[in-house]
Amino acid sequence: MQIRHAVAGLAITGLVLAVAGCGSSDDKAAEGPGVAVAAETTPVPDRVTVHRPGFIDTSISPFDVPAWTGPHPTEFLRPNPPSGESGEIVGNQAAATYSASLDNPDALWNVGGTVEWLVVDPLR
Repeated sequence: MQIRHAVAGLAITGLVLAVAGCGSSDDKAAEGPGVAVAAETTPVPDRVTVHRPGFIDTSISPFDVPAWTGPHPTEFLRPNPPSGESGEIVGNQAAATYSASLDNPDALWNVGGTVEWLVVDPLR
């Protein structure tokens, strides 16, 4: 009998904590050595460098990769020996391009119906 009462007491205590919630009454986030902080927002740069390490031969359809959000690469990319091309984008286009690149870790883009490898790096 004693075991049943203890289990019932723990179940009721757990239910009360689940319904009432645990935390401070002033609705402020807690900080301390045992508390994990939520993911911080990444600042969006106003300048980015775009690298096209080389051309790729892929069987991936342009419709299977995201559309490039920046200006056409021929507008800003220049030869970058020993291989590939690099260029810089600034302002709102840099912010939009960088934000889109965060959701595209493969760095393969649909640029006017062609799959291109364009790596976006923030400039600080």
